[in-house]
Amino acid sequence: MNTGYMNDLFKHNGDTRLIKRVIDSLNAAVWYKDFENNSFWVSSELANIYGYTQEDFQRSPETWKHAVFPGDLEVVERHIETQETGRSSEVEYRIIRSDGEMRWIQESANLAKDEKGKVISSTGVVKDITERKMANIHLAESTQRYDSLFEHSENGLYSLDLHGYFKSCNTVCEQLTGYRKEELVHRTHFRDLIVPEERARAEHYFGLARKGMPQNFRTSIGRADGSIVHLSVTVVPTIVNGQIDGIFGVARDITQQVEVEKSNEYMAYHDYLTGLPNRNMLYSCLSKELMQASEKKQEIAVLFIDLDRFKVINDTLGHHTGDLLLKEVKKWLEVSVDDVDMIFRQGGDEFIVVLTDTDRQQAAEAARRMMKALAAPIHINGHEIFTSASIGISLFPEDGKTVETLLKHADHAMYQAKRAGKKTYAFYSSNERKTGIDSLKIETELHKAIERDQLFLHYQPKVNLKTGRIVGMEALLRWHHPEWGIMSPRTFIPVAEETGLIIPIGEWALRAACKQNKAWQQKGFSTVMSVNLSARQFNQTNLAETVAEILDQTGLEPHYLELEITESMTMDITCIVSALRQLKKLGVRISIDDFGIGFSSLNYLKQFPIDTLKIDQSFVKELYNNPSDDTIVKAIISMAHNLNLNVVAEGIETKDQLVFLQQHFCDEGQGYFFSEPLPADELEEIIQEVQQKVQKYGIPREVNEQMWAEELLRMAKKDLQDTVRLQQGMTMKFKKINGRFIHTLCDGELLYRFGLIPSEVVGKELYDFLPYKHADKKIECYQRAWEGEEFVTYEDELNGIHYLASLRPVRRGGEVVEVIASCVDITDRKRAEEALRESEYKYRLITENISDIVMLLDQQGTILYASPSLGAMLGSPSECYKGKSLFELMRTEGRPFAIKKFKQAVKDKSLYEGESYFLHSNGSLILCEGVATPVMGRDGEVEHFILVGRDITEKRKAEELLLKSEKLSVVGELAAGVAHEIRNPLTAIRGFIQLFQQGITKPEFFHVVFSEFDRVEDIIKEFLSLAKPQEIRLRETDIQAVLKDVEILIESESHLQNVQIAQEFEPDIPLIMCDGNQIKQVFINLIKNSIEALPNGGFVKIEGEKEGDHVVIRVRDNGMGISEERLQRLGEPFFSNKEKGTGLGLMLCFRIIRQHHGTIHFKSKENEGTTVEIRLPIKHS
Repeated sequence: MNTGYMNDLFKHNGDTRLIKRVIDSLNAAVWYKDFENNSFWVSSELANIYGYTQEDFQRSPETWKHAVFPGDLEVVERHIETQETGRSSEVEYRIIRSDGEMRWIQESANLAKDEKGKVISSTGVVKDITERKMANIHLAESTQRYDSLFEHSENGLYSLDLHGYFKSCNTVCEQLTGYRKEELVHRTHFRDLIVPEERARAEHYFGLARKGMPQNFRTSIGRADGSIVHLSVTVVPTIVNGQIDGIFGVARDITQQVEVEKSNEYMAYHDYLTGLPNRNMLYSCLSKELMQASEKKQEIAVLFIDLDRFKVINDTLGHHTGDLLLKEVKKWLEVSVDDVDMIFRQGGDEFIVVLTDTDRQQAAEAARRMMKALAAPIHINGHEIFTSASIGISLFPEDGKTVETLLKHADHAMYQAKRAGKKTYAFYSSNERKTGIDSLKIETELHKAIERDQLFLHYQPKVNLKTGRIVGMEALLRWHHPEWGIMSPRTFIPVAEETGLIIPIGEWALRAACKQNKAWQQKGFSTVMSVNLSARQFNQTNLAETVAEILDQTGLEPHYLELEITESMTMDITCIVSALRQLKKLGVRISIDDFGIGFSSLNYLKQFPIDTLKIDQSFVKELYNNPSDDTIVKAIISMAHNLNLNVVAEGIETKDQLVFLQQHFCDEGQGYFFSEPLPADELEEIIQEVQQKVQKYGIPREVNEQMWAEELLRMAKKDLQDTVRLQQGMTMKFKKINGRFIHTLCDGELLYRFGLIPSEVVGKELYDFLPYKHADKKIECYQRAWEGEEFVTYEDELNGIHYLASLRPVRRGGEVVEVIASCVDITDRKRAEEALRESEYKYRLITENISDIVMLLDQQGTILYASPSLGAMLGSPSECYKGKSLFELMRTEGRPFAIKKFKQAVKDKSLYEGESYFLHSNGSLILCEGVATPVMGRDGEVEHFILVGRDITEKRKAEELLLKSEKLSVVGELAAGVAHEIRNPLTAIRGFIQLFQQGITKPEFFHVVFSEFDRVEDIIKEFLSLAKPQEIRLRETDIQAVLKDVEILIESESHLQNVQIAQEFEPDIPLIMCDGNQIKQVFINLIKNSIEALPNGGFVKIEGEKEGDHVVIRVRDNGMGISEERLQRLGEPFFSNKEKGTGLGLMLCFRIIRQHHGTIHFKSKENEGTTVEIRLPIKHS
């Protein structure tokens, strides 16, 4: 409002009283000072802003000055001085209202002068700008917090526009990129920072974020100095007014992490000494090459290289020289092959070379080049070393189609080369081919081998490395061919596996081994017999039945048999677990052979029902030569013991290997150091000799036993610590030392939830880690337990957790030496108890003030409980009715119908409700209405009914009188309707309260009670809206803006019901004179009704147009519609279209529209929808 205009208004109108009344009616905050008659006036709105009345300002014109905030007085005084110079002035300052509240004020003031220039009056207009000021203050604070968080974050924070250019960035971004903010913001596209090979991927993620989908990814950027930085990036869309206007990003430097990952990945697949790819890489690379070669119809050669005399060189000149020799061999191999060929270190002095797209001739030439290179003398540390290599070659697909087969055959060919005099090469099966022995021939002869008794077993002992005793035997298959001699298993086992002959051969071996073990037992030598299972055998569905049959036939008890499977068989986790469990049910033992050279996940081991791990001999062979193998062996032993598995080391050949394995608590060992595989009769002769080797060559017996005792004690302590640490509660111990209770143990999940760790408790007393008030409470309990009192308990709360502690003294020699305490979390119990106490208090208050009848009935209607109000209604104590049938208390004429209705309710598991006449003890009739709610048992059938009823005799008489008089007013109808609606939920609440008093509670009872309270509250709100109608305040209103607000207010409700709301208005809809808030309430009620009529979703469309001097608004939906009968009754007092509604919402709508001189009209058709048309005048007369 313009102050100059106000001055003119007062100046040119003689009757200032009229002007003042007009100003007050406009709710304008204005003050006026007349210098001619020295008067000062303020409007009622201004006085209200200051918290005073107009009379306060009339009595003391200086009232405004006392209200000015002291710190702003100087500003206000300059404002007054400016006015006195004749100029208009505007100022913002704070005031302290009469109620003590501080408000911000904006004041504009102007002077009025007469024709001679004399000041005759001053006028000011005041506006309360507190909300705006506080919003600005909060915005400034929020901006400061954001800027602080943005700038001081340890991560790079930035924002991009929708094109990808930087809009802002923090200092960390400068450090990450090497560019200044000025070079990045508005000048640099994020794509320009990404390394070329990752730009497309980064732009893809940017595009997804721009579509509203947050992304997290890794990428690399090039710094200004040319270096590369690896980042973990999160990008999210920034949304303003419902629209995506940019991207916000967080970048974290993970360069060091990436480098460590690369290093770890490299070490996992490369040999530590030579840097060549290792066994793991060999299997991976060779598998891929075989797939490609198969597709391209190409050949591949696998060359298995073993250095001749390496062990002699290593033992003579030392391991360091041996390591340097291996590095030199690697160099000579690299210059002997083409760039496309691959070199791997298999382990020890063995190397593998893979030649791709080759043939037999080219493989032979490559082998000759390698032998020639390695034949030259190598100079290391002043020594001239001569070495050579034996090379075995297998060809794909001729000699095998899998990695395992090709390596096995190349290994076999290498041994052929060694048998041929070393320093040469051999192709797989070359000797056999020369003599006419091929796979087909071997297969043919194998068929005859079992029948002609050519197969036999050798046995190799397994020795307990602690006691030296033989604890097991491994049965090893051999074939004695009459022409070919003793055949190596390497020669015939692959053929048997491929042809399926391994099934009968394996069954023969298993039976023979069990028979031999039984024979040994009969001689007094009991041991466990280990038999290897082939992959084909293991996949037989009847394996368990076969094993059980052989055990039965040979008479061997199952625990004397151990079946060995190789690690490569454990790839299919589901099948392996099922098969192993079937075998374990028989009682046999299971071991995994050659552990460490395959690819089975360590995580699977805890799922396998196995007893033993056998460490592959390749690791044992390299002990003291290869630090990695040392570490692997120790890790396998430790891991197996943690899984409660037995550990056997294969391939023990030296005293040093034996001692190493003893020092690291390997359970058993086998190898040539103890005995080579021998026939049963020969092995029997050396049993005593074998059992003396551990005592003779290993760690002294006393030392060994002491080591094992300490190890067992360590593992027992570790198990106990793990058990204590992993428990959900907390366990602690304490002793009294020098008059102080010192804790000697404390661990468990609860300790960490308290915000403590064991080191903060152990060795300390209570006052060292607890607040004094908590410690003081516990000292008395500690003392009681220390004095020998059993089962001392206390409850306390720490870090928001309630807990219960139980203390028990531990006695030795009759004296208490320590106290052990167990603590458990009781927070949930405490909260439940507190909630129950609050609920009981509330329900007790309600129960004490109700007079309704509450009964608990069984399925036949027998009264199990009756509230005192039943006795008050029928004239006898309520205890008299317990055990009687509800229907015995009814008037005879009404019993059959009531019984029939009750039985139907039991059958349908539904409510039983109705009215019945009951007999009073004085013979009069009492009319009672009631509702019985079924309570289900665990079997889903009705167990009880909770009946809540009340005496409606007088109510019915009153209703009959009212009906006869036919003078029921709208107010009376409204009150009766509301009271009736409120009584329904209250009746249900009372019933549940009576049950609570009897100790009958269920969680679902509380949910019902609270929902009924909510229903009462909603009814009362609607009633108050009608009972106390607000004054209509007409203003020019944009009806489209009103309806937009309505849509926002009910947006969440419409989304939950899957209802789409749309608005469609003609252009140039004029402003109308109405009370916007009340019209808003009308449309909220109408649209909510439409949403409720769309239980399965649908649409609500709001249309608007101008017709003459009215605006017409239509609300359409495609809901259930309204029947013709209900449609005709809409608008009647408290008539509702909803089954449980009061009709207050519709009554409110009709009343408001009538007050606005408008009309409301409903059109509807069942199952098609409803249209509500509202006509409002544009102007009011």
